[in-house]
Amino acid sequence: MENFPVVGIGASAGGLEACTKLLSGLASGVGMAFILVQHLDPTHESMMAELLAYHTSMTVEQAVDGMQLRCNHLYIIPPGAYLAVSNGILRLSEPAARHGARLPFDFLLRSLAQEYGERAVCVILSGTGADGSLGLKAVKEKDGLVIAQDPSDAAFDGMPRNAIQTGAVDLVLPLAGIPDALVKFHRRMALTRAAVPGQGSLAPNWLSEIVELLRKKTAYDFRPYKQGTLRRRIERRMAMASIETDDIARYIDVLRSDKKEFDRLAADLLINVTSFFRDPAVFDVLSEKIIPDVVRNHSVDQPLRIWIAGCSTGEETYSLAMLFREQITAAKKEIKLQIFASDIDSEAVATAREGLYPETIATEVSPARLARFFSKDDHGYRILPELRATIVFAVQDVLADPPFSRLDFISCRNLLIYLRPEAQEKVISFFHFALREDGILLLGSAEAISGSKGRFGVISKAERIFRHIGRAYPGEVGFLAGGGEGTRLLPRVPDSQTPSRQAALAEGCRRLIIETYAPAAVLINRRLEWLYSLGPTERYLRVPRGHASFDLLAMVRPNMRVKLRAAIQQAMVEKARIVVPGGHLDHEGKPHSFEIGVEATVIDGEDLLLVCFIDAPASSHAADRKTTLSDHEHVSELEQQLEVTEAELHAAIQSLETSNEEQKAINEEARSVNEEYQSTNEELLTSKEELQSMNEELTALNGQLQETLERQRTTGSDLQNILYSTDVATIFLDLDLNIRFFTPATKALFSIIATDIGRPLADLNSLADDGILLADARTVLQGLAPIEHEVQARDGRWYIRRILPYRAQDDGVEGVVITFVDTTERKLAADALEAAKRDAQQANLAKSRFLAAASHDLRQPLQALSLMRGVLARKIREDKKEEALALVGRLDETAAAMSSMLNVLLDINQLEAGTVHPEFVNFPIAGLLERLRDEFNYHAKAQNLALRVVPCRLSVYSDPRLLEQMIRNLLSNALKYTRRGKVLLGCRRRRGMLSIEVCDTGVGIAEQDLQAIFDEYHQLDNAARERSRGLGLGLSIVQRLAILLGHPVHVRSQPGKGSVFSIDVMLPPNIDGPRDGHASHMSSVSSDGASRHAGAILVIEDEAELRELLEIVLKEDGHFPVSAADGAAALALLDHDGVAPDLILVDYNLPNGMDGLTVATKIRERLHRRIPVVVLTGDISTETLRRIASRDCVQLNKPVKATDVTDTIQRVLPVSQYGSHPPLGGRTLPVRDIDTSVIFVIDDDSCVREGIRELLEADGRSVEDFASGEDFLKAYRPGQEGCLLIDAYLPGISGIELLQRLHYEDWRLPAIMITGNSDVPMAVQAMKAGASDFIEKPIGREDLLAGVSRALDQAHDAAKLSAWRRVATEHIASLTPRQHQIMGMVLAGHPSKNIAADLNISQRTVENHRASIMRKTGTKSLPALARLALAATSGRDEQAAYRGDYPAIIGIASAETRRANGAVPGSGRGR
Repeated sequence: MENFPVVGIGASAGGLEACTKLLSGLASGVGMAFILVQHLDPTHESMMAELLAYHTSMTVEQAVDGMQLRCNHLYIIPPGAYLAVSNGILRLSEPAARHGARLPFDFLLRSLAQEYGERAVCVILSGTGADGSLGLKAVKEKDGLVIAQDPSDAAFDGMPRNAIQTGAVDLVLPLAGIPDALVKFHRRMALTRAAVPGQGSLAPNWLSEIVELLRKKTAYDFRPYKQGTLRRRIERRMAMASIETDDIARYIDVLRSDKKEFDRLAADLLINVTSFFRDPAVFDVLSEKIIPDVVRNHSVDQPLRIWIAGCSTGEETYSLAMLFREQITAAKKEIKLQIFASDIDSEAVATAREGLYPETIATEVSPARLARFFSKDDHGYRILPELRATIVFAVQDVLADPPFSRLDFISCRNLLIYLRPEAQEKVISFFHFALREDGILLLGSAEAISGSKGRFGVISKAERIFRHIGRAYPGEVGFLAGGGEGTRLLPRVPDSQTPSRQAALAEGCRRLIIETYAPAAVLINRRLEWLYSLGPTERYLRVPRGHASFDLLAMVRPNMRVKLRAAIQQAMVEKARIVVPGGHLDHEGKPHSFEIGVEATVIDGEDLLLVCFIDAPASSHAADRKTTLSDHEHVSELEQQLEVTEAELHAAIQSLETSNEEQKAINEEARSVNEEYQSTNEELLTSKEELQSMNEELTALNGQLQETLERQRTTGSDLQNILYSTDVATIFLDLDLNIRFFTPATKALFSIIATDIGRPLADLNSLADDGILLADARTVLQGLAPIEHEVQARDGRWYIRRILPYRAQDDGVEGVVITFVDTTERKLAADALEAAKRDAQQANLAKSRFLAAASHDLRQPLQALSLMRGVLARKIREDKKEEALALVGRLDETAAAMSSMLNVLLDINQLEAGTVHPEFVNFPIAGLLERLRDEFNYHAKAQNLALRVVPCRLSVYSDPRLLEQMIRNLLSNALKYTRRGKVLLGCRRRRGMLSIEVCDTGVGIAEQDLQAIFDEYHQLDNAARERSRGLGLGLSIVQRLAILLGHPVHVRSQPGKGSVFSIDVMLPPNIDGPRDGHASHMSSVSSDGASRHAGAILVIEDEAELRELLEIVLKEDGHFPVSAADGAAALALLDHDGVAPDLILVDYNLPNGMDGLTVATKIRERLHRRIPVVVLTGDISTETLRRIASRDCVQLNKPVKATDVTDTIQRVLPVSQYGSHPPLGGRTLPVRDIDTSVIFVIDDDSCVREGIRELLEADGRSVEDFASGEDFLKAYRPGQEGCLLIDAYLPGISGIELLQRLHYEDWRLPAIMITGNSDVPMAVQAMKAGASDFIEKPIGREDLLAGVSRALDQAHDAAKLSAWRRVATEHIASLTPRQHQIMGMVLAGHPSKNIAADLNISQRTVENHRASIMRKTGTKSLPALARLALAATSGRDEQAAYRGDYPAIIGIASAETRRANGAVPGSGRGR
């Protein structure tokens, strides 16, 4: 295997740009292999390899299973796969989870760490999520390099930020610094591997110096660690610091001067790498065999104590806690769980205490455990307090600090592998001491127990699980036995420095004396924490229960605490050695007394205290003394004890009194402050009330002033508008013909100034020939009749002079008003009339040309469609499906041709309407030329033409989209008019411009036609109007776009040889400047594969068939449509049904006075939000385009494809908050209850019954049919849900009588009456009798199904019935009085001829009114009109319905309309 580093690159959102910059920064021949894992859509092919190949000299390939990994190659993961490396071979596999979160980068990093170790490099770039946060730990554990992009430099900082939060990232760099870091690391690691092997013997010299430096400046002692591990980590840090491995002195200087590098080295040496349920096989054995046995055999009255030594960031601790908690729950035992977790790294312990982990742990923890033991928040998964409360995390050095005791289970995985043998043995001895008999010890997969001396037995060798079989005795562990070594491990003495025999004897003598004669002593700090101990401290101290504690007072016996505390306080105050009696205790069955000595000292600048427990000396005459003391001696001893007690009590009282005085002082100060606060608060409340009162007064006064000011402003504005906004010269004169007021335009007719107000008009010099002005003014004052006269001014302009009386508010005359209207334009109109006539003739000629061309071009595909429809029908009848499908394809092509023609017309209109706005950017022309080459290559080959596109590296300043449309039109024309030869597209640079030229060898253009070809609908040599030649608008569009963009278009041609069209485009000031504009344009036109979303859509379309088709299309796309036939119906849905749509799909041309834009505007105003609106229209006039664009609506031009409608809706539709089933403002789509609703059909004709039954059952309805009303009454059970479909003319009980019977019995069953054709009186009788609707014979399928659904809906939903009646009332209200009158007579059965005679009008006028009535009401038959009129009555006049009194019905409907509009009856305003 080649010895080169392998770099794994992970990225997601924004990754393409980041990878491009990274590869561009790498030099050629970098000497590494790269593997890119980019999150890709698994349903689409990737073009990453092609895109990145332009930015690197390396070989770029998409990874293939079995491919050999080579240096200086970049391999890209394919979509929908996982990638790993095994034995230098790329291996592809399917994701383990087909759905949910996928972490392909974690998968790759684990294999890289396993395969390449320290040669594995992880680089995390821009992206969302946390992919890579788990895998980088494996790279870190194997001494590999981990680099993360600076989050502030990344387009999306999710992946880099989550990686940095793991604490395992070596370098956080901006994107520009990552290539240099990779090269430097590779070079330094190569030097490290090439180092002379003999240099390793010198390692301990500098290694011990660095370790000692770390021990002095940190809390970490790395002397017990293996030298190989330390050396590799230090050399790795040297490589990242760009320091040669043989320049160790320089690195030591850096450590002494650079605190950041010092901290990085310390953190690197701690090796905090862990995960949840690491090594699943081990945890399987624990959960299935070990832990159940521990829980089953444990007593419920004792806590289950567990210690995880080297817990790192807590993942393994929580994993074991979950297993134990699950087993305790399964065993149904009330066992208290106590878990101690310790680590030397305080930052790792802090992370473990927080218990917050990234979302990527979902790949390690089962969903059931995530749900039970974690809570999900914005930052990831957090351990629940219930599990967290069972664990105590502590910072502890397992080699130096006392261990926990009386433990049932210890886990110490992957810690011993980093320690030297003697340190391992010491840790094992600690575990031996801490574990109870039969306790469980769990070690790492590469760790073992050496020199156990029968202390541990093997349970599972493969999983490294042991059982404690030995028993720990006092004195076995150095930290308690106090053998002179203290509790710290001494540095290892090199073999070359063997101590002399004298030194060994001296050391042995010293140790023997300390063990034999030295008192028990404990060194503590001022917080009374145990730091160090000597001698037999176990006689006086004990390890407290519960949480681990180093508090000395918690360790001493209760009867000693008061004495010890007093002695410590006295020693701290007096700075002297204090000795107090300690009391008596039994040792080896014999009582003896002791003293407590406390001495203050300073060590390494820290104030410490040495506490000694000194045995009292035995008297030399003790054997001769009597066993009892004399009374005197006994009294003396008691007095001495009493004095000590009094002293302690006195000290306690003094301390208490001092505290009491301090508390009193604090209390007094608090009371004083409280009183001040209370006083201030009262003052503030008073001030607040005063200010509030003043504010109310000022508000009222301000309101009055605002109203007065507003009136003054309005008056001033009116006067200003009169003075400055009118072009009509106006003079106001009083009764004496004195000037009262004039407008500025009057100065053109009189020499008048502002100071002339009040002067007689006769004093002014008139600039017009009008000698009878004053006489006419007096005439008007006398007769009050206006006078009009035409006058001419001296400058030749003509005016119409009008004199009217000036009337005051009381209708009195207070003068005259003289106006002069300029009619000069009218005089000049005669001159312009001929020119206008010529323009009109030209426009008429252009219109005729357009109608002829468009008629021919559109009739051709229509004729083809008509013929193909007949052939298609025959093929379907002959069951020739393949040929029929081929014809369907041709139908689509023909329809597409028609759509293309209409789109060209739309382009022309959009340009005329001014709705096209260019967006100028700098962009390279090469990409545009390549796209056009790819687009037209196929067409050229189909015509046996050669198309050549000359590449160009220059950039231009233009609108990419519009420029591309211009070139596309020129290329299209070139291909249309070139029979043989070739077409050339290229660029020339001329005088600061880039000339884009399209050359062809076509038919050419005559010189006299060079300008005419740019006219609309003009085509050369196309008298037959071939569809392949288009409409003749292409060059016209090019000319208009050229004017819009400022790009001149030139043409030169020779008939029979070809033509050259050129477009002059500006070059940017800096040709090599930024291309962001082009990139922005390309990104804006690229499609987004985001998931589709649904919403509530209001469809407003007057054509019923199109409305139903739109509903079907929207439902199939997952939306929730609700439809209306016109604007009034749509507004009724909002007002009465509570419809709240997410989007409006509306036809532009709607009936009844409101077009689509007006309806959309009213809906937006009522809902107080800007709902997206999509307008369907066939109107391509400029005015329509401007209106739609000005209302911020999206326009779709008919004919439009269903996919265009759904894609447009997906683009503009906001994401609905209701998910997959949004309520339409409380209104849901009707759902038929086919299981309970029954349709009862009553008809004496069996054929009719069978036909109706088949139709309804095919629609999923339950049907019961009867031949007579009597049969129905016998079978019907009141309370059944359903609908009654009944013939009007039945034998026996008629349909009307049956309805009356049902009404009498109060059986609420909606009924539909089947009547004869145009039998309106019978329909009215039926609805009076209780029918909800009626249907005419012959019965149509759609009418039948709609009537049944309407009857069931209205029966279940009174709101819908009310909305229907309101819509009917509004339709009736839209009729004029004459139309109301004619409708009443029509519904009464009068023919048009009689109506005309009765109303004394022509029959043609009656027919016109009838057509207007049908159009306004949206009805298409007399029965439908009768149904609408009856609904408008709202059931208010049943007598009118009885009589068939249609004028009365219409009158009621009109009254309902006036009431709805707020009119007052009888006021004359309701009509």
